[in-house]
Amino acid sequence: MNLRQRFAELLQIITKDIPEREYYVQLGFLTALIQEPFYLYGRPGCGSSLFIRRISSAFKDAKILKLGKKQRQLPDNINDFNLIIFDNFSPTDEQSKNNLQIVIHDHEKNSIIISGDQKPESALSRSEVSDQVTLTIMLPDSISSDALCKLLQLHGTDSNVTVPPSVAISAEEQSEWIQALSKVTLSPNTLAVIGKVAETCEKNCVYVPIRRWLALSNMIKAIAFLNGRAETKLIDTFFLGTSIWGRSASNTAISESYKQILKEQLYKNTPSLLETPYDANGLLMRVNHLVHSSNNLYETKPFNGEKCLAYRITIAGESVPLYAPLKYIETDINFNPYNELRQVEKRVVCNYHGTSNCTISIDPQVRTSGLRSSVNQSNSTCTKFEEFGTLPTYILRENAPEIIEEKKVLRDTLSAEIKEAMDRETANLVALRNTYKLFNESKDDLFCFTQMFNAVQNDIKAQFDNTANIIKTIKMASEVISSLPSNMLKTPNLVGKPQNKPQAPQTTQNAQSSSAEK
Repeated sequence: MNLRQRFAELLQIITKDIPEREYYVQLGFLTALIQEPFYLYGRPGCGSSLFIRRISSAFKDAKILKLGKKQRQLPDNINDFNLIIFDNFSPTDEQSKNNLQIVIHDHEKNSIIISGDQKPESALSRSEVSDQVTLTIMLPDSISSDALCKLLQLHGTDSNVTVPPSVAISAEEQSEWIQALSKVTLSPNTLAVIGKVAETCEKNCVYVPIRRWLALSNMIKAIAFLNGRAETKLIDTFFLGTSIWGRSASNTAISESYKQILKEQLYKNTPSLLETPYDANGLLMRVNHLVHSSNNLYETKPFNGEKCLAYRITIAGESVPLYAPLKYIETDINFNPYNELRQVEKRVVCNYHGTSNCTISIDPQVRTSGLRSSVNQSNSTCTKFEEFGTLPTYILRENAPEIIEEKKVLRDTLSAEIKEAMDRETANLVALRNTYKLFNESKDDLFCFTQMFNAVQNDIKAQFDNTANIIKTIKMASEVISSLPSNMLKTPNLVGKPQNKPQAPQTTQNAQSSSAEK
């Protein structure tokens, strides 16, 4: 049995029948193994006593000193003990407080566990040992219904476990392994994560002394060592993203930042995955509009940084302008136009239905109040619109040579964008597949925080599926644009294409068409 197999069996024994708390036991055991003090926080009845018994059972012939209500006096030579436990610790008890300070400052080869039901920021700071305690393990107050049912079935049975002598850890082995940690290398990825977490701590005013960073890095090395590796991996840092930092606010801030830090390291070679996903649907829309639209020259005006078709409609006795981006003309896409304040007008929906005629639908509520009402339209949500009117669009020229030339230039631009996007997204897909495969190799690692591992794997898979869909859409755009040369000079027979500016356009519901405002 190699070291990894031995520890796998040991962890299985000490976490038996402790549903939803297995990782906390593993983390506490790991901290005790490298002889670093930790604070075990939990309300009465949360299972802290069982937690400590399980950790203690992992050490062979361990000399254990338990300080609490029954034992209050500190022996002369505390270094004769392998494990020192402060049970139900309270900083208001001066004897306990003094004992803890002595043990924390003078311990050499002891594992120290401090358990209590007072919040760590209070208990440790009042005891003046917060800088010497490596981490806090916070036991959950409740468990899921499935875990509760499992516990009820086990109720009344012996909760103690027996670790076989061949698996239990002797003091000599423990000392030997602690020495071996110096040979484990912190990988560049691991160092990057530690550095970013340190920056997050500083940003959130969480003081972490160098001594604690050294202890945390030793824990990371220990995870790699016990998994048979000479170099650490990202997965070894998972516990940094859990509730080990004492204060609830600190735990929340650091755990949220850790998720982003981890993602940045995972995708550091594919930085585009950290940005807003590429808008392949927008690309396909532009390609479809290029290929299937006419070569008409429409009267437009620049508005909000793009060419727009200007209209005026009268609602509730008010004549208001609306601006429809030229990119939507002759398409079959619902869109919100701009209003005179250069905002997207969410209370109006337009659609050209593949022609040059713009159909307009409005939120029924504005029929009486108008579009200039004091209602904050940016927060307005409407699920049902009613038809309002249809407005023709003034065509300056059909089959305009300048439009044809513009479309040729746009074809070349879009073709280049398609190639660039396809190359980038294909590279991303390959990188994601390799990342998933490499990460999946660590799923059975010792001390792996399963919940976080699954979250990371699900994120990689979601990124992979999204990238695959993007590539599929880019391929569709490529196939569509390849048909452009044969269609470029064709002008579809569209409805509503007057050669002269209409004097009295057909409208409904008091809607009016307007040319570009000068």
